[in-house]
Amino acid sequence: MCAQIDIKTELVEALVKLYHNDLSLIRRKCCERSIVFRLGHYLVNSIEEYNLDVDCEYNKRGDDPKSLTKSKYNYPDLIVHKRETNESNLLVVEVKTTNDAKVEHFENDRYKLKDFTSKDPYLYKWGVHLYISVTVCSMVWWQNGQAVQKVHYQVKKDTHDLEQVDGDLKKPPRFEKWYINNVPMQLKMR
Repeated sequence: MCAQIDIKTELVEALVKLYHNDLSLIRRKCCERSIVFRLGHYLVNSIEEYNLDVDCEYNKRGDDPKSLTKSKYNYPDLIVHKRETNESNLLVVEVKTTNDAKVEHFENDRYKLKDFTSKDPYLYKWGVHLYISVTVCSMVWWQNGQAVQKVHYQVKKDTHDLEQVDGDLKKPPRFEKWYINNVPMQLKMR
């Protein structure tokens, strides 16, 4: 079931729908949770045929709390998985918006993505750190505890389409600058 799904493509398609239908949430700087909820809504609709669950702030591992070494309780912003098992942990997403550009929050998200993609019992196949703003959408993909790919999109003013940018952004947001300065550059640009 998980081997057949291209979760990276499905996430981008969900982001396209988010920008087309809910840009007002981003523009008005609504709470991150409301943006993540809408993103999760579009993602669940696009992967329905794969019999996977999409959950926001899911905090359970079986009946126990979802926990990592440094933190007893963890609430990933969004996950794609099959509930009550760790056999189909496909994607863990941490989202940042212009409302929250605190370095300590970037660090905490990086820690979670690193551990959720590399440590038992979770071993998510993919993680993504996602930055959503009115003008740009940036993604840093994680696998096996390492940042492996950085992708940028400019948001077209007139259509709200996402246009992929090759290389670095001309005016990188704080999220981008933080990654450049703090994450080893084994990243592949795409």
